[in-house]
Amino acid sequence: MTVYMTKVWGFSVPCGPLQFSTKGWRDGAREVLKPGDLVVLVGTKGDQTDLEFKGRALGIMAPTTEVVSTLDFDLDKRAVDFDSEGNYRWPFGLINRQAWEFLEPPLFEEISSRQFGMDSASGIVPLLEEEARQIENFPKREVELLAPIRTIARIEGEESARRKAAPPPTTKRTGVMHFRRAPAYTYLMKIESASKSAFKVGWAFDYKMRERSFNLSSLPQLGGLRYRTSLYHLWSTARAAYKMEQTILKQFDTRRHQSNREVLYGVEHEVLQSAWIAYLQSNRR
Repeated sequence: MTVYMTKVWGFSVPCGPLQFSTKGWRDGAREVLKPGDLVVLVGTKGDQTDLEFKGRALGIMAPTTEVVSTLDFDLDKRAVDFDSEGNYRWPFGLINRQAWEFLEPPLFEEISSRQFGMDSASGIVPLLEEEARQIENFPKREVELLAPIRTIARIEGEESARRKAAPPPTTKRTGVMHFRRAPAYTYLMKIESASKSAFKVGWAFDYKMRERSFNLSSLPQLGGLRYRTSLYHLWSTARAAYKMEQTILKQFDTRRHQSNREVLYGVEHEVLQSAWIAYLQSNRR
């Protein structure tokens, strides 16, 4: 087993794939990695890394050689993570088998006095045996891996992806946190038979069931309103689905109906569709 290190701007949980800025750096790592190898993530000392994480060993990944696009993961992204043209800086990745975070991230300079160059920022660099031994002795805990939900959705369908990516409930996880991390949809439903063009914007774990529920109450068979889904998008977490819902609603704040603030009134579908597509494109960048 070989223990490598790479420099990063942060480490988040659930943990995504091992990321690289170019296909070349990813393929270079893929050529040397063997089953059982580990990669230690060390925070850089630059402004992009939070002060409390600068120069510290933040976590460990056990990567595979399975290639993946990091854009298929719902990663926490900051403005600094995009270049001047709006492109995500690390679009190339390798799937992880496992990952751990250090309970008290140690200063890496106390583990190694070596100077690491650009290779450690763009790729992976092997540690010496003594350095690897020290790393393994620090207390750590295994963390949840972020599911590549968009990849699963393309291959097996959205319903299968939603079920598979849902984190299993445990006695330690509260109900609220479990739901926030479960896959969910943002939806746009046209409200038919309204006096003006009207749409319901919301999020749900199952938008089809939500639509049925609305129609059971509105009784379109007796002349009431009918809800019909026109747009929907599956997200890796309910938190992301809620964020899109709120962004769309705030964008059309003056069009929100007084009796239900999640209903947009007097807005054409084409306008909402443009805003919907723009949000998804911005999020992918």
